[in-house]
Amino acid sequence: MRGLFASKSRIFYVLLGAGVSFIIIGSASALYTLTPVPVSLNGTVEAGESDTLTPNMNAGNPVVLSVTGSNSSIEIVDPEQEVIRSVNNTASFQYNFTAQTDGQYLISIENLGSSDLSIAGSAFTKGSQIALGGQLMLIVTGIIVLGLALRARLR
Repeated sequence: MRGLFASKSRIFYVLLGAGVSFIIIGSASALYTLTPVPVSLNGTVEAGESDTLTPNMNAGNPVVLSVTGSNSSIEIVDPEQEVIRSVNNTASFQYNFTAQTDGQYLISIENLGSSDLSIAGSAFTKGSQIALGGQLMLIVTGIIVLGLALRARLR
């Protein structure tokens, strides 16, 4: 008795569907990694602690940042390591800027006071280049599975 997937045509269509699915999912995921999406910067920093935000932006992406509550030290650095804005020992900080160059920006916030800091705002960021490698491997896997489908069809 032949199994459920014993016929060549069933094996071909299963492998064809899997290969095409891998390629579509990998391609869509890679596109998502390369496209900046809006993210929230909302959060808190406890007394004596610090936080580092690293949005990976394209030129023209806006950032809105507000830090209130306790005394803090804040520094914003662009991808070329140029300081965009730096303030020390402030209890209230609000700053809006637009990314001038593509790359990873660094927003460092250090709580110098005795109470929690409240961070509010938004920025754009995109996926890391390391994640892109995984998505490309998914596309390559899809191509290999398509090759197996063609081999099963020709046998």
